[in-house]
Amino acid sequence: MRENHILSRQEACRYLAIRENATEEEIKKAYRLMVKRYHPDANIQIDTREMYSRIQEAYEYLLTHPYNVPAIRQPRIFQTDAQLREQYRKQKYFEEERKKAAMRDDSVKKQARKTMPVQRPRTEIKQRTKEEEALEKIRAIWLAETIRRQIEKDKEKKEAENRRKLYQAFMQQRINEEKEQKQGKESLHKI
Repeated sequence: MRENHILSRQEACRYLAIRENATEEEIKKAYRLMVKRYHPDANIQIDTREMYSRIQEAYEYLLTHPYNVPAIRQPRIFQTDAQLREQYRKQKYFEEERKKAAMRDDSVKKQARKTMPVQRPRTEIKQRTKEEEALEKIRAIWLAETIRRQIEKDKEKKEAENRRKLYQAFMQQRINEEKEQKQGKESLHKI
């Protein structure tokens, strides 16, 4: 039994060069394209067996783990210190996992560079540049999408913070009004 290297949906989507919320039809289309490109019989000069197996693993992973639309949850107005610590711990854990995945990808790329032949035929160079252009476009789209998501998250955080401040001000106002009413009643009882 072979070892499965795909650990997350994001990683699987990166191997197939698709978005995380891609439909099953888009996944199959991307899979067919990547298999044609990296099939060992199609690329005799370059050792593509590793990439080919990763693409197959990614495809299997995406079919067995369908995309779940994240539920929209209401922001919490107050958080306890324990909840904040737990949230911070999870955030650090995911950052470390992303760094490890990036390091793994870098080592795979370095290994692929070592196995590449030094001189390539002219036709292969032209195909390589077209592939690089396509990958650059995909990276640019992915980056724009990531920035857009981050902006939306920041807006949601800001809105939640504003609601929390308004709620605190409202509660403080009610407390002050109740104190004034109590003082008014006590002064009436004294008279």
